[in-house]
Amino acid sequence: MKLITATAACILALAVFSNGHAYADQVSLDVRVDNVRPDQGQVRVAVYDESTWLGEPVLGEQIDSTATSVTLRLQVPASGRYGLAAYQDTNSDGRLNRNVVGMPSEPTAFSNDAPMNFGPPRFADAALDVSAPSQAVLSLR
Repeated sequence: MKLITATAACILALAVFSNGHAYADQVSLDVRVDNVRPDQGQVRVAVYDESTWLGEPVLGEQIDSTATSVTLRLQVPASGRYGLAAYQDTNSDGRLNRNVVGMPSEPTAFSNDAPMNFGPPRFADAALDVSAPSQAVLSLR
């Protein structure tokens, strides 16, 4: 139960977004999110480094769920290893909703399709190397 609660709490952190600081060494990262429920709220994507994994994101953005696939162009602060987490806020309440046992009841995804086995995935399973303009695909489940 602790792991389920921790997973939900970590994913809830996706609602926290970047404060818009500009960084000199930014790298472009295009994130396509698939399996979106069209016209049901927003898709929220957060970028983490290892030290912030599923806590306060390095960067966060959202986009309206206008199609079954949406793409966001993110500017990560610098080259490095990052993990991505996303969820679709289907009811537009600004938070990840959970069922009675604490599991997410709204679609979620992690980079590298990192598994949620009785809790959130490990950073090592979700980490991507971003050193030049890159693309990533997340599939909501």
